[in-house]
Amino acid sequence: MKFLIPFLLVTLIAIGCNSHEKTAKEESKENILFIGNSYTYRNGGVDYHLRRLVKGVNDIDSTYITRAAQGKYHLYTHWNDKKTLAKLLTRKWDKVILQEYSSGPTKETKEFFKYGKRWKERLKKLNPQTEILLYATWGYKQTTKMVDSLDVQYSKLENEIDAYKVPVGLMWKSLKEKVNLYDADNAHPNRKGTFITACLFYEYLFNKDVTKTPHIDHKLSIETQNQLKNWAHEFHLEMIKKNT
Repeated sequence: MKFLIPFLLVTLIAIGCNSHEKTAKEESKENILFIGNSYTYRNGGVDYHLRRLVKGVNDIDSTYITRAAQGKYHLYTHWNDKKTLAKLLTRKWDKVILQEYSSGPTKETKEFFKYGKRWKERLKKLNPQTEILLYATWGYKQTTKMVDSLDVQYSKLENEIDAYKVPVGLMWKSLKEKVNLYDADNAHPNRKGTFITACLFYEYLFNKDVTKTPHIDHKLSIETQNQLKNWAHEFHLEMIKKNT
């Protein structure tokens, strides 16, 4: 019996430690939701590529990442959409990325700002600690000034709702002479476009160097993945320098 008591104490302590470690891990796990349209879900989805990028990365590999995205949707379309609302209520979201319809910020500006503010109110009511990011998209391939006009509107909304803008469109613009990121319709992203977009989100969401992640897309060569990761990382560093 005298050996049994110490054994039981050690066992209880070990169980308690394991329970604490599990709880700590669960608490550190982030939940990330993308709300958007085909710019978000094409080529498997930005969320899919982001999940693959974080896989095996210390501290963030347990992050839960998913989307609520349907073709041609605006922020106002999502507002009363049953599928979007159902997804929104499935868990407590730490970070939510809002993506407006391609030309929405410039052609339906009032609605863009109205529902951007409404989404902030809804998300903050559900979780006051939720961080809101804006997926600032690109212009159509044949346009020259569209991306700049879009970025201006996303920047204004960023300030009005205290969000964080991820300037995907500006990154695309900076690379237009180096790589084609557009699909055949000159609007949607091709595989490279979706992949590099996910790379930039990785940098902004986690403040980590995407070039240090494992190779994850079997449809792109290792050389291509390395180049796209490098471009995303370099662009992020330029944005940091520009804003400091």
